[in-house]
Amino acid sequence: MTTIDIHESNEKWIAEVHSCLLPKLHADQRFIDVEKLTKKFKLEIETWRKRGKFGAVVEIGNELAAADCLLDSMGEGDKLMYERSMAGTEKRIDFLAITSTGQRNWIEVKTVAPQWVDGEEKWQRFTRIAQGFPENAQLDVKKEWMGAAVGGQFINTRWSFIKCAAEIEARAAFIPDSKKGPVSLLFCSTGSAWCVDELEDFAYCYRTGKPRADDLMQNAAKKYMHDEGISFNRSLAGFHYLGRECEEVFAYDFRMNLSGPSRFLSR
Repeated sequence: MTTIDIHESNEKWIAEVHSCLLPKLHADQRFIDVEKLTKKFKLEIETWRKRGKFGAVVEIGNELAAADCLLDSMGEGDKLMYERSMAGTEKRIDFLAITSTGQRNWIEVKTVAPQWVDGEEKWQRFTRIAQGFPENAQLDVKKEWMGAAVGGQFINTRWSFIKCAAEIEARAAFIPDSKKGPVSLLFCSTGSAWCVDELEDFAYCYRTGKPRADDLMQNAAKKYMHDEGISFNRSLAGFHYLGRECEEVFAYDFRMNLSGPSRFLSR
């Protein structure tokens, strides 16, 4: 059996970001705040080397990959800015894209990485929540095949979508009138903990105000929002998806303005 040195693997990935992705971003004059994002990336690397927590480095890596994808989708005369200040709050929205005609588009980037946790307690939690799944849809997992971990990731992914959307709705209210524009959310995944279909289900429900008939989480999500006191004003313009494997520098999948799935999800 081959043993993987996680620290060595992380250092290799960091080196590839520095050699492949950062030069590409720095060479693009449309990215006005590339130095700010680069500095933040290097700071998180220093923190990881001192404290051993790599999660924040991964999140900034996703922001770098997102910047690359956003630039690829933008026009020649457009500009991309990072963490610009907003009146009345110290919080920021990650990216501000301004078209050559002056249209502003705000994009927040969120990494959703639900933990892989198995065990009897987690299985009981999953089965309790699964009782609310609609009869016409099914998540086929087995307790003996780490069903608690798979089911937990599935459920916690939707909770993350809900909490992030509510948070960014509130944050968007602080954008000054002179800088207003559509605000959207870009969710990042490795493609293993959750897949794009799950975000499509959520995006459809958010946009229409009602879930798809085959959305497994429709009843559980409604109860969760009620219990947590969460409600949407549906001010967000849309949702985007970025897939990036942990060991890769660039995204393998990038989709903007998801509307709804064309098929039923099976896991």
